[in-house]
Amino acid sequence: MGDALDILNSAWSAIFPDTKLGLSLEDFEAEYCLDLALPLYGESLWGGHPVAMSKPYRHAASQSQIEKRTDELQQTPPFSGSSVEELLNCAFSNLIFSGDNHYDSENVIQSDNVFKSREIFYSRAIHQSKKVVFSGDSIGLENAAACDSSGYSQFVIRAIDSINCSRCFDIYQSGKCSGCLFVSNCYNLHDCILCTNLRSKRYCIGNMQFTEANYRKLRKEIEVALVFEGFRPMYQLAGSTLKEIRDDSR
Repeated sequence: MGDALDILNSAWSAIFPDTKLGLSLEDFEAEYCLDLALPLYGESLWGGHPVAMSKPYRHAASQSQIEKRTDELQQTPPFSGSSVEELLNCAFSNLIFSGDNHYDSENVIQSDNVFKSREIFYSRAIHQSKKVVFSGDSIGLENAAACDSSGYSQFVIRAIDSINCSRCFDIYQSGKCSGCLFVSNCYNLHDCILCTNLRSKRYCIGNMQFTEANYRKLRKEIEVALVFEGFRPMYQLAGSTLKEIRDDSR
């Protein structure tokens, strides 16, 4: 738990260097992972303890449990029934899916389908990554939290369908961006907020250009309004007013 919180705080500090996260893992998950497909938990077929799984399998055991019983599972006696119904019922009972799958990975906690990665917590389908919390379907992440379908990015929180980003928060379908908050379908953006469909810009807010000094002053106020006092994903902000957002968070 402590290692996972350290990773989360590291990513947060890189994006919001003047503000501490101040949330537990449970509170962070509730507030910032509201729309992510994180590992599901089911009861192990053997032992009853919870098993992290990528699908809601009805008949599952942990990878380590299955490995211990591989020989036994491969020695199923020949079928001796007389009907297709009996055959199928027997076949259904032999379908045992595995959870807690980790391959060539280290320090993986409550995660499933992790490959060539280390320090992965509460995540699913993570490849060639390190220091990842509450994320899924991603590759090449480092110091990342609450990410989905993203790759080759560092110090990011809520990078969704994005690639080659750093120090970004709530970024969607974007690439090669840094220091951005709430941007979508953007490329080569740096230090921008609430922007959509832009290319190769810096110091923009809502697709409007600002000076660096004005941008940095306004950014602190925007962080308070849209992140610290009541987060909403970017897709929920479109067409809203600040009053509506604040009313909704009460």
